[in-house]
Amino acid sequence: MSDMDRVVCVVAQSMYDEGRTGLDVAEMWVSAIVSALIEVQRARAASPGACPQFGPEATPHVAARRIVARLLDAGWRPPDSECLDLPELPEAAS
Repeated sequence: MSDMDRVVCVVAQSMYDEGRTGLDVAEMWVSAIVSALIEVQRARAASPGACPQFGPEATPHVAARRIVARLLDAGWRPPDSECLDLPELPEAAS
């Protein structure tokens, strides 16, 4: 499986096809979702029933889950343990 086979988001695929980088895609999704969250919160401050398509919770943790989901759909993967400063797991006893 190639890395591009992991991309299920048509918007991200289109951006990659245009020569944009993964960071460009991430920046676009993060800014779009954070902007939407801010606008939904503003609208709901004036009218609690506003923007029902955003879902019942317009909170940072919901926005964070949406961002992570979009990045995974764009082909991003969590880092492996080699790029993190994590202790080595012990080998299984044989």
